[in-house]
Amino acid sequence: MTDQHRGWRPETAPAYPQPSLMQPPASPDYSAQTAYLMTRPRSDYASWDKRVRARLIDQFPTYLGLIICCASYLIMIVQLARSDSTFQFEGAAAVAMIIGLGVLLAGMGWTAYNRWIIAGRTGQSLGKRATKITLIGEETNAPIGATNAFIRDLVHILDALTLVGYLWPLWHDSKQTFADQVMRTVVVNETMDPPGS
Repeated sequence: MTDQHRGWRPETAPAYPQPSLMQPPASPDYSAQTAYLMTRPRSDYASWDKRVRARLIDQFPTYLGLIICCASYLIMIVQLARSDSTFQFEGAAAVAMIIGLGVLLAGMGWTAYNRWIIAGRTGQSLGKRATKITLIGEETNAPIGATNAFIRDLVHILDALTLVGYLWPLWHDSKQTFADQVMRTVVVNETMDPPGS
C-alpha cells in the first residue's frame, strides 16, 4: 500500500484498535480488586448469656441499693398497717431507707465511672472484663468513647421498655440489641482474633 505523501506503508492492524460506535467500550475488571477489599464476616460476637452476666456484674451495686430501698419501703408499709394512722418515719425503716439510698447513689456513681468512662475508653467495663467480652464500634472496631457509651445506655431504655430489645441478640446475626443497632456497636469475644488476621 502506498501513501501519496510518505511512500509505501505495510498493511498492519493498529496496535490499539478503536472501538466501533456499535460496540460498547470495554469496562475494566474490578472483580479482583473487589474481592481483595471485601472482609470476612465477623464470627466472634459475644453470646447473650455472657452479656447478661457482664451486665449483672456491672449493675450489682445499683441492684443492691434498689433491693434495700424496696425492703425498707415494705417495712414502712407494714409499720403503717400496724399503726393507728399516725405513722412516724423512724427505726429500722429509716435506717434501711438511708442505707439503700446511699448504696443506690454510690451504685449510680460506679455505673458512670465503670460503664461510661472506663468501658468507653477501653471497650471493657468490670463485667465485660470478667466475662472476656469487648464493646466496639461496628465500623471502627475500636472503643466508642465515654459520650457514646452514655448515649448507648440511654438508648437501652428502649430495650427495657420493649423487653424484646434485650432478647434480640438471641436471634440477630450480629447479636445486637436495639441500642447496639442504633449506636452501630457490637459486643465481641475478647479472646478470638479479629477478622482478616
